[in-house]
Amino acid sequence: MLARVHDPRAVQFWDRGRLLSKTLGGPAHLPLGDQLNEIGFQMKNVIWDFVAIYPPGSERPSLTGAPVLSVNGNIHEELAKAPPQ
Repeated sequence: MLARVHDPRAVQFWDRGRLLSKTLGGPAHLPLGDQLNEIGFQMKNVIWDFVAIYPPGSERPSLTGAPVLSVNGNIHEELAKAPPQ
């Protein structure tokens, strides 16, 4: 999926031990962004195929959504708003 986002600020995590999912509190506690917040499927106890875009210095995402493919256009629009680093 990361190959679809051509931006050096983008990162992808493989959460084999589900530590990131547990740290975030599981799907029921996904962070809400200022826009979109569209989760197009039921995640059970593991967060997967999810995107959160955080503006520089912010603890709140500007956009969240899943699956990544269904919000790909929104991802590109949101990343275009931020200056490159």
